[in-house]
This record gives sequence, C-alpha cells and structure tokens, in this order.
Amino acid sequence: MGTNAKTAHTSYSITPSTAEAEPEPLEAALPTEVPAPAPDEEVSVDAQAPAEMDSSEEPSAQPLTPIPDTPDVGKPFGEPILVGGTDLHASSATLVSYASAEGPRTVLHTLVSEEAEEKLLDAINVTKETAPVQVEQVVHGRLPVDEQHELADKIIAAAKSVNHHLKAGDLSVGNLPSTTEQKISDAKAAMAAVSKDVGDSPGPADSAMLAHYAAKLADVEAAAAAAKNVGHVNPYLHEGVATVTVTIPVLASDTGDHRVAGLLRDATRIKPTLDSETGQASWNGMARWEKVAGKEYVINLGDGFQAVYRPYSVNSPETTEFSLRGRLEIIAPAGGGHGPDVVKRLGQLNLANRPMTHAEGEYGYLAANVKAQNLAGKTEVQAAIATGDQLEEMTRQELFHERAHLAVGLDDAQLARFAKDIQLDAHTQALPTRVKVLREAVAKATGHQTGEVLAATAGYDPAPRRSGGWLTWNRFDVGNSMPKLTTAFKGKALVHATSASGLKAMLANGVLASTERRTLMGVSRGVGMSEDQDKFTGGASSVFLRVLGTPPSHDGPKLVWDQPERLMHRADYYGANADTYGVVNPSKAGKYASSTRDPFKIAQFTNPANEVMFGDGIDLLGAEGPSRILCESKKQRDEIHAMFTAKGITHIAGKPIDDVLKA
Repeated sequence: MGTNAKTAHTSYSITPSTAEAEPEPLEAALPTEVPAPAPDEEVSVDAQAPAEMDSSEEPSAQPLTPIPDTPDVGKPFGEPILVGGTDLHASSATLVSYASAEGPRTVLHTLVSEEAEEKLLDAINVTKETAPVQVEQVVHGRLPVDEQHELADKIIAAAKSVNHHLKAGDLSVGNLPSTTEQKISDAKAAMAAVSKDVGDSPGPADSAMLAHYAAKLADVEAAAAAAKNVGHVNPYLHEGVATVTVTIPVLASDTGDHRVAGLLRDATRIKPTLDSETGQASWNGMARWEKVAGKEYVINLGDGFQAVYRPYSVNSPETTEFSLRGRLEIIAPAGGGHGPDVVKRLGQLNLANRPMTHAEGEYGYLAANVKAQNLAGKTEVQAAIATGDQLEEMTRQELFHERAHLAVGLDDAQLARFAKDIQLDAHTQALPTRVKVLREAVAKATGHQTGEVLAATAGYDPAPRRSGGWLTWNRFDVGNSMPKLTTAFKGKALVHATSASGLKAMLANGVLASTERRTLMGVSRGVGMSEDQDKFTGGASSVFLRVLGTPPSHDGPKLVWDQPERLMHRADYYGANADTYGVVNPSKAGKYASSTRDPFKIAQFTNPANEVMFGDGIDLLGAEGPSRILCESKKQRDEIHAMFTAKGITHIAGKPIDDVLKA
C-alpha cells in the first residue's frame, strides 16, 4: 500500500523517503524488492527530488507534507497532511475524497486544539436564519428536505394515531383524541415548512414529493373526520439525479458582519459507505449519522463550502461523546481539485491554514514528546511556552506596524480579513523561534545540557511518519533507550484479538482503525467491542492492544507484534493495567484504573484485561505491521494470502507474507 503516483499534487509536494531511513531496522524497514514504499515511513523534505522543489523558497520553507489537488478518490483512510502552527491537534489533518455520482467530494477531517477554540468561535456569527439552496445530486430514497423536517415520519405517525384510536374505540365522528389532533397538526406544520423551503419554483423532484405528501396528508385528515381507517402511507422515494432543496445558515443581509454564519444543532457524524468488495468509500454529500450525544455548529463558508464543528465549550464531558469534542470537517462542493481549497478555508475560522514547513515541523515533534513524557508541568517547559506566546504577540505587532499603510481605505469586512491575515502570518513566522526556545527547555527538563546536545542524540528524530491516513511522531526517550526497552518486553507481545470477519476486513482495508476513524471510512457501526462506551470515555479515538505472553501461532484470529518496541517508539499511546474503555475523559477517569504513558511500566502489565491505546490506528501493511497474523483456519490463511497476492503485497514489515500469515 505505497504512495499512489496517480494523485495530482501541487507544486510543493514531496516524495517520501525510502524505508531505509527508518532509524530502527528490526522488522520496520521494507525490503528493497518491494516496488512501492510503505505509507508509514519518514516524511522528510530532504528526500524531495530537486525538480519538485520551488527554487524561490529555502528548503526549510518547503511544506513538509504534500497537499494533493484531489486525494485518491474513494481511498477510505485518505491522505494525511500537516498544517503550520498549533491550532490543530498534533498539527495534523486528513483529506478524504469520497466517491459520488457528482464527482469526488473532498472533506478535511481534523481535531482542533482546545486552546484554539476561542478564536474559532470568534469567527462564527451564530444565527437561527437559514436559506434554501437548490443543488443537483444523486438521491436513492427520501429527499433531503423531507428528511430534515421529518415530513414522512410525521404523516405516518398521524395515520397510525388515527388507526390506533379507532381500534381503541375512542375516535368517532366529531370526537378526535387530543394526541391524534396534535400529530395531525405536527404533520401540517412540517408540510408548511417543507413548502416554504422549496419555494415558489421547486424542481421536478421537490414538486412530485410535495404532491405525494399533500395527498397523503389529505387522506389522513379525511379519515380522521370520517372515523375511518387510513390506508398505508409510504414515503416519497426518488432514484437518480434530482434538483433538491437543502438549507444552509445565513446572516441577515444588512448586518455587514464579516464573520461566517453558523447554526447550532444536534450533533451528527458523516455517514459514508464502504464497499466491501472494492474497498471504495463513497458519500453523497448529505448522509449523516444522527442521535449523537452532543451539539455541533454547521457553518456556511460560501461558494458551496461548509464546515461542521463540535465545540468543547458546548459539549460537557459528563453528558456528551467525549471523542467527538473538537472535531472539525471542512466540506468542499463536488468536483476535483479542492484539496488546497479546504486547507485554505481553515483561515475563515481564524485557524492556521498553510502547510507546515520543514522548519516548523520540529515544534509538533517537541509538543508530542512533551505530552508523551509528561513534561508539561516542568517549570522550564511552562516558561518556554509562555515565552513562545510572547514572541508571537511581538511578531503580530511588528507585522501590524509594517502593514498599517495597507489598511487605509478598507471597509469593516476588509479590515477584519486584514487583521486575520496578520494573526495567521504572525503565528507562522514566530514558530521557528518558538521551536528553538522549546527545544532548549525540553533538553533541560530531560537532563540534556543544551538543545543541540539533545538534537544530536540517536533517538531525536523530528520527522513525522505516515501510518495509514494519519501521521505519527516518535519519542526520543524511547529511541535513546531501545535496547533497554527490548529487554523489558522480553517474552511478551502486543496483541489485538478480533473475529474472522474482522480480521479479513482490516487486512482488506490495510489498517487497524479507531472507532472514530472507522466512521470516517464508512465502516458500519457495531464492529468494535464497546463502541458506545468508548465514545463517552474518549477511547473511540484510539485502537486497543494488550500486553500478553507470546501467543502460539494457532491461537487466532489475532494480530501479534512479537517486538512491541516497534510500536512503543510512537508518541501517541497510553496504557492501563485494567479494562478502562481507553478512558481519557476527566469526568469518567475516576471510575477506572489510572493510565500511564511510561513504556517500561506498560511492559510490566500483568492483568489479562490490560489495554494499550494507540491514537487513530496502525497501518497493518507497512513498517508498523504485525509480526504475525494468526488466522482462524488454514482456509482463511489461504484466502488472505490470495488477497495479498492479488494486490501485489509480498512483504509486511520486512517479512515475506508466508512468514507472517499463520494458522
């Protein structure tokens, strides 16, 4: 599952380094006979071909990850990117282009840092005003405006109420029970709302839908008045392309507000579908999972672009799905070439919106290590972060003075954009200096004399690595103590138990993905062991492994990492010596055993229900792939072997598949 050469990239795209750049060979380096590099490999600007670099920029100013014009259409786990600054968690996002009949639908998925939320919310003018917009799309079933107002549901409920009360004997001519009267009133109100939304010139599909429901509602009212049974009420269904009406939040035309319009509504999740045969993810631009515990803003970014954001401040950890808090989608209109556009649209939400440069990348690495090594409480680190904030403010003031003359004559909206650009530029320009300050502080906090001494150690490697549709950073403390960690894990393995069907599905997709990631890919609900609980604890953002004694090769279906240290170099894991549903929600943490990020403590786990959680997931076919794949039977082993052969997969984590697949 190497990089796809058919993806069109902008001029600043880079070529990933080869697997030989991996610092720890073990089983991590892919053999030279594999024709394409694995996706979970070091991303280094040094590996970029000269022809691909913009000669007008210094190498340190080159973007660290490619921004594809159109990510591979239908690729379920998408293309990971890094965005400059610290507004996004780990400075990362994923671009997914879902297949649809109207063309690719590109969506940026990311997690906004809680510290950046205040300025994001400042960009939103919360409104209750909406406006209908007619768009062409392929519809298989009910029209969007029908589903939005639940028109079919309310007419059906009214019909059922009539029939129920007739059978109960308390509905007669001139005597309509109050519950039935209310349901008919609700249906009529929904009918009026739909009629208002579609407007005076509805498209053919909307017109047919209105006529269908008008007749059904008339039947219900007539039956209620005559005390007769209502015949079957079926929803209006459409198959094929239709001009349909959708509503979007808008601002009143006379406000002069430069902000974007946002409407607060019940939370949803995007609902793509994943073809089990082809592995292609598709989405019609409308389908969403409902009945999600929480709230979200749907935001009109203009020109057909939309955002959906689930704010920390509105969603209490005690009552809402913790793993959804802070998640943001930027949704492009159907069509290719929108990869760079959805990144730029982050700026409309006051978020950094430029690809991360090579010079900036080290900050993300250091920030990941601060969290992984529990350094945030260190005095030196706290002082460095405060100094960094001051440096950014000084840079902002300098830029304002340099550009003040450009603000003359601008109207309010233009001034707002002018100020926003300065804020984003200051954030970006100050970051390289902030890196140096933070590196010095981290060095002192970890017992190194200077930042230069730390950077010269064997384990210090500030290049991100791709793993599926996400990027990971390495821990330098683990890299600097790998032989000791190998000894600590002697005789133990990291294991993920699954079902026969689950094993086949994971290997077909190539990733072991978290609950939240599976949703974005289009995997159906109910695949995981405790999906609902994990959403409230926060464990739904991670995948779960266990530290166990090395299992025999006939004990499947399982994924086994016989050298756990190959995963423990990552900076995004935590573990508990008990079953805790991967809890990170502070309002739930007191109910469970405490967790740790210390790999040496994790190596000593003995409870058979222990958990080790890795963020987002693990690429199963690249350098992080398992040492052994234990199949349920020889028949399943042969099926998976044939599937790998058909896809040209000959090795996993440097081992021939014949040595990896066991039964």
